[in-house]
This record gives sequence, structure tokens and C-alpha cells, in this order.
Amino acid sequence: MTSQKLLKLIKEDNQYLFQNYGDRLPVCFIKGDGDYLFDQDNKKYIDLFSGIAVCSLGYSNPRLSKILHDQTDKIIHSSNWFLNAEQIKAAKLISELSFPGKTLFVNSGTEANEAAIKLARRYGESLESKPYQIISFKGSFHGRTFGSLSATGQEKIRKGFGPILSGFKYLPLNKIDAFKKEIGKKNRSCAVITELIQGEGGINLADKEFIIQVFDICKKNNILFIVDEVQTGIGRTGKLFAYQHYNITPDIITLAKGLGGGIPVGAVHARDEIAKFLNKGVHGTTFGGNHLSSAAVIAVLTELKKDKILNNIEKISCYIFSQLNKLKEEVDFIVDVRGIGLHIGIELNHPGIDIVKKALQRGLVINCTVDKVIRIMPPLTISLNTVKEGLNILRSIFLEEQSFQ
Repeated sequence: MTSQKLLKLIKEDNQYLFQNYGDRLPVCFIKGDGDYLFDQDNKKYIDLFSGIAVCSLGYSNPRLSKILHDQTDKIIHSSNWFLNAEQIKAAKLISELSFPGKTLFVNSGTEANEAAIKLARRYGESLESKPYQIISFKGSFHGRTFGSLSATGQEKIRKGFGPILSGFKYLPLNKIDAFKKEIGKKNRSCAVITELIQGEGGINLADKEFIIQVFDICKKNNILFIVDEVQTGIGRTGKLFAYQHYNITPDIITLAKGLGGGIPVGAVHARDEIAKFLNKGVHGTTFGGNHLSSAAVIAVLTELKKDKILNNIEKISCYIFSQLNKLKEEVDFIVDVRGIGLHIGIELNHPGIDIVKKALQRGLVINCTVDKVIRIMPPLTISLNTVKEGLNILRSIFLEEQSFQ
């Protein structure tokens, strides 16, 4: 597709799409290779965003590509009325790599959180006091279906949909006194759901001591502890799951994004004694965990089991943080650099969308969230040379911005 045809597409045929993402950036990617994306004119871009932390193995990964090609030649879908060897193997891998339990495959992160919310409510119904409230934290993002939307601790995300679902409480992150006060009331909470790094909220980290205290309080009060690993899981933080940085084992984790390496798939994984509450007929999905998506999960998790990828994440993360902290000393509009692994945010003192656009023009893909936080979330397999090249582009843009201040 030439630039002229793309421009025509944007001006004319784009009318057939909902415009819920606003004005899309004027690039049409047509292929990817390793750390790079290529547009309609075959211009090459360094990808430091990986499709919102989705393309965990980069592009055209040989193992993932072969498994997907082989699977499409055999069977893509049959339905969950039948045994599915790929789904069983994928679930076994998740259990082995996280904690013993059962996995329900769905199609996305929001569906995984929706299922976790239903599971938590069913668990609450089993208790004598019938607790139903679910606690989440301000700044969180858990999805856009009504249950996950209601759990999301951002008013702007919930605005405009009329009454949201009742039974959700939003508390400040990292404020243990507020949490103790809420639990100290007549306990009506069946679960806590939290991101350990708030991705859409601006790469905000939960303090380790805070999480450990919340976890202990939950255990003492029969409250489920759910970790939303949709964006932080599957190696993004340098460990397979972010909760492993906190020395806890949740009751439930939710997964998606990088889990399929680009194939849509989500999952809710729960301890056996909790999973039993989503019994026959309580919840279901037509497409969830079909043969193709399960094969993708197997390929991704098999690759991530290899130490070389996790070691690469640690090496690349250390380099990025060292360079960004140096950059912070050179320009005065960087407020903070934070994150873990390859889940990194650069907070600015002004909106960052112009930086994103300038980067795109120069062949670098990054993102901005909550208006002022530039996100760096490259493929987990990205090379040091590619990162150096990408950060040089970013640095030049920041220094230009500094000269205009």
C-alpha cells in the first residue's frame, strides 16, 4: 500500500470504523521482523512498545511462527465441549510456572478479569457472611466490560456509562492505613484485585511492604487476593509473573497480552480450592482456549522457560534505566523514571503525545499514557543494539524539546 493509498484510506474508508481510539497515528504496519516493524512504504521502525506489551517474542519468531502454521494446518477450533490437547498442555504449563491450580482460558485481559470477579463473588456466596465487595486501587485499570470497568479505579474510564455495578471500593495505592480502616469495618469484602504495576495508570508501582501487609490481612480475613497480571505477566518484569517480586502467592492471577505473543488469548488461573466455585454452567466462552490460541500459549511459555530470555530482560532493563536516568539529568522536564524489567515509564511535566509523534516520524514506536507518561515496553527478545539505536532517537528528541523550553 503506497502513502497515497493510505491517505485515501484514512480520509475515506476510515468512516467504516468506530472512532473510539480517536485519530489513529498515520502509519499502517504491514509486516514485522524481530525487533522491527515495516510500514506501507517499507520504512523500518524500532519497536519499543510491542503492541501494548503483546508481542512478547517480537515479530516472526521462528518457534511461534512454526507452531502456528502447523496448528492452522491441523485444526483451529473445535469448542470446549470436547477435549483439547493443546489447551490441557497450556494449562499445565501455567500451573507449573506459577502455582498449582486450574486455568480457564478466555479471549482477552478484560474477560480474564471479568471471570475472576465472578469467581470471587461465587466464593463470597459460599461464606456464612456472604461478603460481595471487591476492593481495587485508585489509578488501576482492569478492563472495559461492566464488571472489569466497575473494578477500574479511574473515574474517567467509568464516566458516561450510567450506574456502574455496585459492590466495588476504590482505595489509595500504597496507603496501608486506608486499607486497614476499610477492613476494620464490618467486613463485607470477598476479594482484593490489584495490579502490581499500574500500566494504563502511568507505570505506578505497588510498594512491596504494602502488598505484603495487604496480602497478610486478606489471609487472616478470608479475602481472596487477585493479581491482575494482564500487562505485567509473561516475563514483562524480568520474572515470569510480577507477583514473584513480592514473595507472595496469590489466590488468583489473570493473564493476557504477552501470553499469546500476538494471538488473542487470556486466562484466569486459580488455586484448586478456589477454582471449584466456577463449576459446571457458571461461566463459559465459545472461543476461549481454542486449539490455535492454546498452541500460541505453549510456544510463548516454552520460549520463556529458557533462561536466555529472562537474562536478556535483565540486561536490557539495566541498560535502559541507566540511560534514562542519565537523560533525566540532562533535561528538566522529566519528572521520574520508574518501572521494573521492560515495563518502564518516563513521567514528564507536560503532555507527551508530540514526543510520540516525533518518534514515529523518525522510525521509533513508543506510547504515552495518562497524558504525561511515555511507556517503554519492547519485545522481551529485543537486542541491545536495537535498544541503543532506539534510545539514541529518543534522546535526540528529548534534547530538542529541552532546547525549546
